Amino acid sequence: MTIETNNFPKGYFYIISNMNGMALDIDMSEGVATAGTKLVTAPKKEEKLDRDTQLWIHQNGFLTNKAAGLVMDVGKSKNIVDLLKRHEHLYVDTMKTEDNADQRFGCSANGHIYTLCDHNEVVDIRGKDAEAGATIMIYKKAEDLENAMNQLWSFPLADPPQAVDSSDDDDDGSSFARLSAWFGSWTGWGSKKDNVLQEKELEKAHKKVYEKNKTNLSYEIIAGAVAVQAVKMYMDKKEEEGEDVHFKSAKQAVAAYAAKEMVKKFMERDDTDKDEKTEKKNQTLYQRMAEKAAVNYFESKYKE
Repeated sequence: MTIETNNFPKGYFYIISNMNGMALDIDMSEGVATAGTKLVTAPKKEEKLDRDTQLWIHQNGFLTNKAAGLVMDVGKSKNIVDLLKRHEHLYVDTMKTEDNADQRFGCSANGHIYTLCDHNEVVDIRGKDAEAGATIMIYKKAEDLENAMNQLWSFPLADPPQAVDSSDDDDDGSSFARLSAWFGSWTGWGSKKDNVLQEKELEKAHKKVYEKNKTNLSYEIIAGAVAVQAVKMYMDKKEEEGEDVHFKSAKQAVAAYAAKEMVKKFMERDDTDKDEKTEKKNQTLYQRMAEKAAVNYFESKYKE
């Protein structure tokens, strides 16, 4: 069956219920998200430092959560009533290499999210529960759209499309979506994340920042450039000292290099129009982005 990918945006986006404006979120009531954590509804989070559990990206049919790096999955409920009724709920899990049709989703023009197993089985808010924390399940698609708002969704982008380099005539805004993928977690993809993360986007950013010394760049492209520089600095240091690279400690090291280098780039940039509190938030945000991209880039270049 053809996946209607055109109805999902490029880059990270929210999944918002047309019934009540709630966002599809990971249930964090038991702490950090792991494979098997269920999905629920929650008020939409606007704060950039807090919203990543509500952000998703669609690649090759998989919906991957930005914070957890795990993919949306259909699984049996742990509730005895749902087990008896054979209701299936939505969770996040690691990607399956085979028989993964229940982890891949398409989107109809009306806003249904359907499984590749059966396009008549769609993502549904159980019992039209309008409260936060409502259970998300897979259910038969209702014929009457007016009475099926709990099965209809919209997909606003986390950030509006933008050119990462206003002086680049070839930058039509799609580079931002490709670059943004580096700032998320891809834990559940394993080595297959190399199929969706394009190294050339980071390396192009690095060239603009560290070779051409461009000044009219977004912080996103600077964070991407810093990620490459952090890995380069770490590997150069190891080569100079004649030391072996240990994968786990290396990832921690490149993240630290990226955080430090991002602070340096902030200090070089004059943003005097922003208040101190906003500037501190932005610095923390882009440090995290640079750290995540640096680890992703290291894992892409050097295999464990």
